[in-house]
Amino acid sequence: MNGIIGMKDINKKTMMKLIGAMMATILALLLYAVITAFPVMLLWNYCLVPAIPVVKVITFWQALGIKILFGLLFHVTQKTEIKK
Repeated sequence: MNGIIGMKDINKKTMMKLIGAMMATILALLLYAVITAFPVMLLWNYCLVPAIPVVKVITFWQALGIKILFGLLFHVTQKTEIKK
């Protein structure tokens, strides 16, 4: 196993750092989901529902789905200009 690290070569300290980093990443993603989906849910439920009678109240998970869908549909990329 030249240059390849096997599972036996990883010590407990390295494994704990890896697990800690994975848990921190998952927590950050969950926090981002709450911060971005909660305002969508509030705006939908308290602005659209009273204004449009046929629109129904949505849950947090539906708001997260709407946020993801709109993020995919309306993703903005920055164009760089080439100077001549």
